[in-house]
Amino acid sequence: MNNTSHSKSLPVNISSFDKMSDYNMIYVDKTHLIYPLVSLPGQYFLSRPRRFGKSLLVSLLKHLFLGNRKYFEHTWIVQNKQWDFKPWPVLVFDFNEISHDNPNQFKQMISNAMDRMAKAYELKLYQTELKEKLIEFIDELHKKYNRHVIVLVDEYDKPIIDHLGGDDKRLQIALENRRILKNFFGTFKGESVASLVPFLFITGVSKFSQVSIFSELNNLTDLTMDKRFNTFLGYTSDEIRRYFHPWIEKWAMDQGITEASIYQNLKDHYDGFRFSKGPDKVYNPISILNALNIQEYKNYWFQTATPTFLINLLDNSNYSLPKIETITLIEDDFSSYEPDNLNPSALLFQTGYVTICDAQTNNNETKYRFDFPNIEVKKSFLKLLMIKYGRLSKDDNLSDHFKIYQDFIHKRFELAIQTIQDVFQRIPKFDHQTNDWFHQFFYMIIRSACPFTRTLNISDKMVIMIESEQSIILTAFSCIHSGAELITCLNHEQNINNLINSDKEIFIIGMNFNIQKRMIEDWTYEHINPEPVEIPEKQKSSVKIIKLFLASSSDLANERSGIGLWINRKNKLLLKNNLFIDLVVWEDLLHSFQGQRIQDYFNKEMLACDIVVALFYSKVGAFTKEEFELAYENLKIGKKPHYLFVGFKDAQISTSDITKEYLEILQLREKIQQNEQLYLSFDSMDQLILKLNDQLEKVIEII
Repeated sequence: MNNTSHSKSLPVNISSFDKMSDYNMIYVDKTHLIYPLVSLPGQYFLSRPRRFGKSLLVSLLKHLFLGNRKYFEHTWIVQNKQWDFKPWPVLVFDFNEISHDNPNQFKQMISNAMDRMAKAYELKLYQTELKEKLIEFIDELHKKYNRHVIVLVDEYDKPIIDHLGGDDKRLQIALENRRILKNFFGTFKGESVASLVPFLFITGVSKFSQVSIFSELNNLTDLTMDKRFNTFLGYTSDEIRRYFHPWIEKWAMDQGITEASIYQNLKDHYDGFRFSKGPDKVYNPISILNALNIQEYKNYWFQTATPTFLINLLDNSNYSLPKIETITLIEDDFSSYEPDNLNPSALLFQTGYVTICDAQTNNNETKYRFDFPNIEVKKSFLKLLMIKYGRLSKDDNLSDHFKIYQDFIHKRFELAIQTIQDVFQRIPKFDHQTNDWFHQFFYMIIRSACPFTRTLNISDKMVIMIESEQSIILTAFSCIHSGAELITCLNHEQNINNLINSDKEIFIIGMNFNIQKRMIEDWTYEHINPEPVEIPEKQKSSVKIIKLFLASSSDLANERSGIGLWINRKNKLLLKNNLFIDLVVWEDLLHSFQGQRIQDYFNKEMLACDIVVALFYSKVGAFTKEEFELAYENLKIGKKPHYLFVGFKDAQISTSDITKEYLEILQLREKIQQNEQLYLSFDSMDQLILKLNDQLEKVIEII
């Protein structure tokens, strides 16, 4: 039992309206939305994802029509005196409880269900065929109670969708069960029944076409994408605060965290379901109730049923999941499907794995765009799809790949890319691993690992935007373009121009994937809008400026950028102690050069610096080597620079890759060691920055 001293119980896994009332559980009142439906005759259909409150709605309607006022005392419909609570005879067909392993069994179980309901009303039915039996049942109820009959149907499609995704035999069962349902629902068109059933309400997960199931129900009103009923099921943000605040308060007190952080995390993990062109979104109720009960943000809804059938369909049909984010569809494109002609877009929407993120209406036609509704769905669904798509073992531990997001937003780009590489290396070789295949797999990695992302381009590259509170990172992955080419493409993207004035730091990263080597062979990045730290006017007369010259070979462009960012951040701290590092790089010197030989100008500027940092990797640039040797000669005779730090990046090079330039690196490294000069070895950006920072801290005060 879920009790607190100051709140009602949480109705975790409860779908009976009477039980919620009997045990004093929270009911999020929707009777103001229900009343317009029940107050007038009508035939209605509503599709919503599984575990979204459909059965609770049917239970509520049952007790409303049965006249059980005691369960509604604190609801809008009683408080506004809108319902007389006179009892009606009610039939409830719950297809969750009707076996359907084969067509013969299915028909028999429907018949048995009617017999049980008839017995409860102290009636006996004599007809054996389903259609005639239903007509008899409704007629007998009308005679006995002299009132019209209410018919409620829950999960009508379960006898069909439970057999989809299997072999041909299972498909035939689904088609035959569909035929049985079509005949069954056709009963409600006949005048003898229609005149006696003023209210028919049908729920399900799937919306099959009108012709397929409900062709006889000409007056059936589909509420699925009616914007007036967007919030019919699920919880809105206002409802979360109104009904569940005591549980939020308890969570905050128990865990020592703020209520605001809980509300935000619940929104990020479980909100976002939108079912029409109306803007309202709702939270998944089963996940909210479990999260409040357990006080953890787990994947509760996803764990209730694995969408194996849908995963297999997407894989077998080579469906491009990234495409659904970048295209627009009209309602007919995704609103229905058939058992023997499955529409992945419709299935994804109706089952709740993607939802409407935008709707634009022009000339009476609405075009829709889609995305994952929240972190829970995106993370769980894509991880499962990765395993299937990449032919990975279920025993493969993919939990490590979720650290990609933290590495990206903390600018540990090298670590993030290494983790991406590790995931790719787990994939076995098989047919159809084309450029597009690897692009899609990269999409799954990033979108599942990073909670706040958006796909921007899927043409000949995969461009995904990753966002945090402080930064925006645009990642471009391609099996065609080099890292530098991708950077150029990103710089010309309209999305960059739209973001350039953002208060957040913006980085663009280009990654080239070599299919033959099955590795990210080349990557680079740029910081689009760095905010340089400058000396405040009031400190200019007192601050001590330390000039640092950076020399490096061309294969260390990422390290040059990383050092620039590190120096910029470090200056924020140094200024508190009246110190400032002036980083000198050749890119800045180009603007002021006038003369014959540009390297002579660079050398002159270098010898005016206090510290020189020279970096080498797989080759020795002629100018970099010249800068190093000149700095070293001046250092030995007591001139500037006062300190020379030489860094070598450790390279994992095969025998075939050993070149003359690489041998020169080894010779230079040995020479520096013999002359007892300070040199640093590093294998990552983080390690380089850490070592440079250690050395800088030792000398900065004594320069």
